[in-house]
Amino acid sequence: MSDPFARIKKDQATKSKRTQPCKVIVNPVPDEAPEPPAFHPKLGVPSYRWTYRDLSGAVLGYICRFDIEGEGKSFRPLCLFRVEKKLRWRWESWPQPRPLYGLDLLANAPDASVVIVEGEKAADAARQLLLQHVCISSSGGSNAAKKADWSALHGRDVVIWPDADEAGEKFAGEVKACLDEVGVASVVVLDVPEDVFKGWDAADALHDGWTCEQADAFVCSVSEAKPSDGEAQEEAESKRPAPRSSLLAAADGIELWHSPQKEAFATLNINGHQEHWAVSSTRFKHWLVGRYYEETGAAVSSQVLSDALRVFEVRAIEQGACYEPFLRTGKTQDASWLDLGDESWRAVCITRDGWEVVDSPPVKFVRKPTMTALPEPCKGQMIEEMRHLINAEDEDYKLIIAWLIASLWGRSNSYPVLALGGEQGSGKSTMARLLRSLSDPCAVAASSLPKDERDLMVMAQNGHVLNFDNVSKMENWLSDAICRMATGSGFISRKLHTDGDAYWFHGSRPVLLNGIPTLTERADLAERALSVRLKRIDEEGRQPEDLFWHEWERLKPGMLGALLDGLSAAIRNIDQVHLERHPRMADFARLMVAASSGLGWEDMEFLEAYESNRRGTIEAVFEGDPVAVAIHEFVMGQHGGENWMGTATELYGELIKLVSDQIRSSRFWPQKVNAFGNAVDRAAPLLRSKRIQVTKKATGSKRLIYLDVI
Repeated sequence: MSDPFARIKKDQATKSKRTQPCKVIVNPVPDEAPEPPAFHPKLGVPSYRWTYRDLSGAVLGYICRFDIEGEGKSFRPLCLFRVEKKLRWRWESWPQPRPLYGLDLLANAPDASVVIVEGEKAADAARQLLLQHVCISSSGGSNAAKKADWSALHGRDVVIWPDADEAGEKFAGEVKACLDEVGVASVVVLDVPEDVFKGWDAADALHDGWTCEQADAFVCSVSEAKPSDGEAQEEAESKRPAPRSSLLAAADGIELWHSPQKEAFATLNINGHQEHWAVSSTRFKHWLVGRYYEETGAAVSSQVLSDALRVFEVRAIEQGACYEPFLRTGKTQDASWLDLGDESWRAVCITRDGWEVVDSPPVKFVRKPTMTALPEPCKGQMIEEMRHLINAEDEDYKLIIAWLIASLWGRSNSYPVLALGGEQGSGKSTMARLLRSLSDPCAVAASSLPKDERDLMVMAQNGHVLNFDNVSKMENWLSDAICRMATGSGFISRKLHTDGDAYWFHGSRPVLLNGIPTLTERADLAERALSVRLKRIDEEGRQPEDLFWHEWERLKPGMLGALLDGLSAAIRNIDQVHLERHPRMADFARLMVAASSGLGWEDMEFLEAYESNRRGTIEAVFEGDPVAVAIHEFVMGQHGGENWMGTATELYGELIKLVSDQIRSSRFWPQKVNAFGNAVDRAAPLLRSKRIQVTKKATGSKRLIYLDVI
């Protein structure tokens, strides 16, 4: 028996006096919520932060990872609570049952099979490898599977990809038990490869250089449960591998062809229309297996299927015709084409005389698993009918429409970058979703920035428009890569870490960015960009999202038709357009002058808005470049507007005298002369707009910089 007179411990006394504040989880996070903290009070800034969303895409909270030197990794949930009538972010998890990571993706692809992995990092990696699946996870790792709400998977086909360790096996078992309770259509657990290290998962597969085809083959390799020993011999005899000749014969009638890059494709006749798929795609494999089953009533082994696919690939490249495959937009000699992305594979043909929906387009449009359908366009509408949904100035509205026109133009070899800026509450993400839905609708409407050029290349191969949401910082390498993506360039990488085969993308893509800070700080990106500042939506002007999207769905067919009217006018007028001056995106400017009459604009109306936007953007970039500002002040002020000549060292010494200590110590000011020379090159186009021409010439042993006032 405990002593009733024993001294009360300090922590017990504290607990007895302390009353816990009343707190309630707030889900989803409302617009009026404060910004979540950028760092943990003890663990510091997270190395990763994953956003959890509900089925409609609204934010539910975050999971943050902290990499602590000497201690390893640590995870902390971050959720919004109402504490004593105030909204506060707390480093606490959701109450049970907890939401899944990827609920919004489940809602966007209701018919896709689901792959469950352990952890958010593995889920992100799996999404890059398994484009035709929905890849999700639960919070809390292997010990918290039972705490998640798995009900959203009711009636779905599910594959579990466990980590290669005991914890992964435990996680898979607990998830399978939970799924059996919620009533999934089917659930299977993958057998991890035998030659991988302990703890291997989808993130490691991506790091090892797995391709989408490898990952898909791994997921699709799941076999049914093995028969009992007494039945094994009888079943083996009844399911012998199908002869390769029978599988090849079952595919008679398909058209095999290849692209100029020697990629193999097949054209299939399905339900009265033609579909074009890569021979290596999952869709073609599924069609082939289904066709064989219809012909023979038997299943085909993976080895026979693999052998047949190699034969089809050789036939397509060696014997098939060469065609250009198009993604969403295409062209023929006299027309521009737009793939509607519907189940009937219809497309819109745009000519100088107008446009029409065609049931059997002659161009070879290819599809990606995440592509969704555009509405069937309607005629007789004006583009100004959507003006009330765009919270921007009139000039910026014209630039937004111009970006849409360029995105739908099948003859484009380059596209402007649309950078949507504005303070919190200006509807940047909503506006980006709206524009994406009218140019290249996708099951994943927006994504985070790629981590490297390879990721950017994969994104470009799987979508026509690249939409990056909530961009807070633009790294130099990414700015350069987006410039190349906008004006047309090539990206090449090694297909696998174990061989030297090339994996590449060549072409251009429309790019859409949105974020609070200025996203076009570098001069080269600014020259290729349309910088649009959205106005803040006050409480009186804000409307519920369901009403907004209902209104947009009503207008969308007519607005697409109005854009197509503009494209038809462009085809009709473009040969007669001659610009007095050619900006960096000259083809884009020429296209929009030609399209203006079809949009109901005056001839010079767009050019005035475009030039005004370019001047404003260049001025903002100039003011943000301390080297350009310092050179301008030196030449036009201290040097009296006279020409100057000298070495980089001499110019650097002159500018050091002008700039403040604060600028000299900032990360934007070059600390060495060689870095200063590169900064002068980047500042050259900005200084040219200020009537200062920068020229570098090698004279004898010196490399001189000429600053000429023009």
